[in-house]
Amino acid sequence: MIRAAIFLAVLSPAPLMAQTTQFGCARTEFAPSASIEGQDGVFYRVQSDLRLQHPMDDLVVAQLAELSRVLAEQGTTLIYVNVPTKGQAMPQYLPPQAKAYGYDAATMQANYADVTDRLAAAGVAAPDLMTAMLAAGPDEKVFFQADFHWTPTGARLAAKAIGEMIRSLPAYSEVTPTEFTSTEVAPETAFSGLRRELQTFCKDTLPPVEAVTWTTTPAETVVDDAADIFADAPAADGTLDIFGTGADEASLVLVGTSFSDSSINNFAGFLSEYSGIEVVNYAITGGNQFGSMTSYLTSRDFAQDRPTFLVWENPIYNSLAQFGPVPMDELIVAAGPACDIPTEAQVDGNDLAASFEPGRLTPDDAFLFDYGSDGARVATVTLTAASGITRTVRLERADRLRATGRFFLKLAPFWQPDLVRVAVSFDRPLGESSAVTLCPTPEGDDS
Repeated sequence: MIRAAIFLAVLSPAPLMAQTTQFGCARTEFAPSASIEGQDGVFYRVQSDLRLQHPMDDLVVAQLAELSRVLAEQGTTLIYVNVPTKGQAMPQYLPPQAKAYGYDAATMQANYADVTDRLAAAGVAAPDLMTAMLAAGPDEKVFFQADFHWTPTGARLAAKAIGEMIRSLPAYSEVTPTEFTSTEVAPETAFSGLRRELQTFCKDTLPPVEAVTWTTTPAETVVDDAADIFADAPAADGTLDIFGTGADEASLVLVGTSFSDSSINNFAGFLSEYSGIEVVNYAITGGNQFGSMTSYLTSRDFAQDRPTFLVWENPIYNSLAQFGPVPMDELIVAAGPACDIPTEAQVDGNDLAASFEPGRLTPDDAFLFDYGSDGARVATVTLTAASGITRTVRLERADRLRATGRFFLKLAPFWQPDLVRVAVSFDRPLGESSAVTLCPTPEGDDS
């Protein structure tokens, strides 16, 4: 019985310890996003902010390296941005009970450094945001108190580190930088789901997600109001116009999560200032690790006008291995040469089907299933072998993602040696421009 009691204490230390609170909070460790309150009313999520290890498997590192290589072969330099957690980049406000959860600052920071070092060794440009944010002034908070997003200060330090790396990359030698100026504008308050959740455990009002915001403009431009000049404006046909630079100018596209898709921190603006290139922001709130990147790389905009630099922001706790190899495989195929090898696919009921001689296809082959226009969110692919074995793969774009109507699939995870038929149906009726095409394989790629 004594051993059992000790074991229970190790598993659930927080309820047994008093929690210091400035806002009359109690039992926040039992909130849906279990959290503890630190000094100066700073909250940390137990699972995301205090976890000692945020793994990046060697297979994921290899996939990112392959994605970076394929993009570079087509003229785009990838910068993969790991956003550190609050526990990694702002540990000074942690309460004593954090240690009861196993928290150790040196271990957490070594974990972040390990990921960026391994990416760099694999040839992936991966700036060190943690060190940059740890260098904040003693009175500067790089994350909001009752929210997990970075403040304008955190966003500025992160953008500076990314900008310095971009300027050091070989592709920057052909860039003519533009001078940008960031100026303070009106205070802004943003909605926070975490703050609303924690508020139900507190008597007093938690600090809002509020900050004096900034706007960034080319140095010679005069801004008459606080409008976000980097906001994506829909074109006349309702699609998203993501390029603001001319065809002969360097372009920088930002994809990512709510860390990038928030006007309160001006991250895209600071990135323009420190890189010297106008940033076009394509981030998606609620799209998780792949939403924005998949929406962009599968778009016709990317296929027709590839950027010079592509910054992919993703918090370190959003594992790229969460959904298996298929999402990264799709990005790698989409990043490569145009998938324009015809298959002579024919309409067969609701399917568009292509037939092949046994042995014609290999595991390295990949397909583009193109609805022909934006709108389709689901592509159901059926792979049929001569032996009669069939496999069905559903490729889906969630509501927050852009419905580009373009779906890429590498055969390797679903390979059958006697594969003879590849068919697709969409969640909309087939159109005249719907198509199934093959992508160049490594053996057939002249690059």
